[in-house]
Amino acid sequence: MSAQEAVPYRPLGVIVSMLESTGYQMTHCYDDLVFIEHNAFLLQMGEQGEEVLVWFNTESEPDKRGAIFDTLHQQGKQFGLTLIRQGEYALVPNEEEETLQIKFT
Repeated sequence: MSAQEAVPYRPLGVIVSMLESTGYQMTHCYDDLVFIEHNAFLLQMGEQGEEVLVWFNTESEPDKRGAIFDTLHQQGKQFGLTLIRQGEYALVPNEEEETLQIKFT
């Protein structure tokens, strides 16, 4: 996709292509969230198609986050995406159910 083309709302295909070009694999998509293999980070599709928010797992290595974000940010530009670093998230088990809750900070 060229930078001049409009990025559609919730551009999952574009995001998957961008991830694969950087060596990452999407494992799951739920609503506006895109989960990545090994859960070092997840992506959240923004209000505008080209906006993609980057959240790092609280359990990921803090010293590697900058390089990961820089790679994603640079590659995202090639696909017409604007990646924005947001903060951290944690996967927290729900007490009564066998599910996980995502807490953003």
